[in-house]
Amino acid sequence: MLRTTLLAVCALLLACKAPESGETMTLGTGESTTATSVTTVNPTGDATTDPTGGTGGTGTTEPGATTTGMTGTATGTTGETTAVSASSSGSSGGGGACTPLDCGGAIYACGDCMDNDGDGKVDLADPECVSPCDDLEDTFATGLPGDNMDPCKQDCFFDGNSGGGKGDCAWDLKCDPMSPGGDKCPYDENFNNCPDMQTQECVETCQVPNGCDCFGCCTIAVDGMVYDVYLGDADCSVDNIESCSQCTKNADCDDDCNPEMCEVCFGETEPPPGCEEAMCDGGQSCTIDDMGNSDCPEGYYCATGCCYMIQPG
Repeated sequence: MLRTTLLAVCALLLACKAPESGETMTLGTGESTTATSVTTVNPTGDATTDPTGGTGGTGTTEPGATTTGMTGTATGTTGETTAVSASSSGSSGGGGACTPLDCGGAIYACGDCMDNDGDGKVDLADPECVSPCDDLEDTFATGLPGDNMDPCKQDCFFDGNSGGGKGDCAWDLKCDPMSPGGDKCPYDENFNNCPDMQTQECVETCQVPNGCDCFGCCTIAVDGMVYDVYLGDADCSVDNIESCSQCTKNADCDDDCNPEMCEVCFGETEPPPGCEEAMCDGGQSCTIDDMGNSDCPEGYYCATGCCYMIQPG
């Protein structure tokens, strides 16, 4: 009789302790759960939620949610174009959080800490980004209004503008037998404005990456093949390299790339095998991590393993 009474009392006490829907109950291990949704973390870091919480046991996470497990933290995203952080990059070459690069008071696609073209490469870690003053990650062209947009007349491709001036670089695509100007500016063998030499100011001030000339004709290796492509071609990218406009280097302002001397060539971000760091003529060497960060000082960016001053248009 006494035993039956005790059992009845215990059952009554347990019923009183049952949590109402939405209340939190503290477990002996220090974890908490609710009557409507119980979340557990398995040893692999996957989160599972019971059916009353609306999520199945697949380990999926709603956009913007954060799930913490035994192996680290994975952060959800809210759009197709996403910022990348160290905890979510999943790459062995990660660094700290990405820092946007300013170009004359504006932030463009190649300096906004986002993988705008969805190829897994962010900003200057993307070979199609020639500088932070570049608003297209999916082609070598910059996409900036007025930047090297004349079908024939060209100045320094890498200074962020098309404004020619005294001592500035000057070239006409009519001079190139490869006709990189296309139908709008075909090669003209009788054209009489094809200077053999550029000014000393052009040669000294145009920041030409290894493997390029000052007018944006660059040598790039893709899948074991080498191409000389015109960066002003709005449709030219690594993925369609064979259809890019071909060009002829301007010998007077061409900066050859010498990987045997530890130079990083155009389209590459890592020093050649066997080289601890990139060789830079009179400049500071640098590295780019998988989030587009570099170790260049403020006001500079990293290209072909060397720091260059950011030159807005």
